[in-house]
Amino acid sequence: MRQVGIFGKRKSGKSALMYALTRQKIIQDAAFRAMEISGVTKVMLVDTVGVDVEDSTAEKSAQSVEVALMLITNDSFELELAWINKLKKAGSSVIVVIAQADKFADGGAALAAAVKEVSGLNAICVSSVTGAGVVELDEEINSELGTRNGK
Repeated sequence: MRQVGIFGKRKSGKSALMYALTRQKIIQDAAFRAMEISGVTKVMLVDTVGVDVEDSTAEKSAQSVEVALMLITNDSFELELAWINKLKKAGSSVIVVIAQADKFADGGAALAAAVKEVSGLNAICVSSVTGAGVVELDEEINSELGTRNGK
């Protein structure tokens, strides 16, 4: 089954995003590693440990996902940029997500612009709380998987 990994620092909203993408209600303290979503193709969403944790789980996931969602929640995103490069070297397509966009007065637009300026990558602003950007992210995931089918 095709895999989409969710990467980011601890408390960046990885699990909440997984629930938003699967259109499920958040269950507090639920323990899971992966859930299925349907789109263009059936995929397995893989929730990883924080990229700021010394653990081999995220490293292993980086080697097996076709598409990686990199969550960024503040303007200190050097670690996330390093992981984006690592994921790309492993052969993954990377989608940058400004997570917890509802916590920003501008919906995350300034942070998305900063990411674009530093990395050249576009970012999708998403709120798992309000649902803003979830449909756009879903479409981008499906687009990336469709593009990879053509390779």
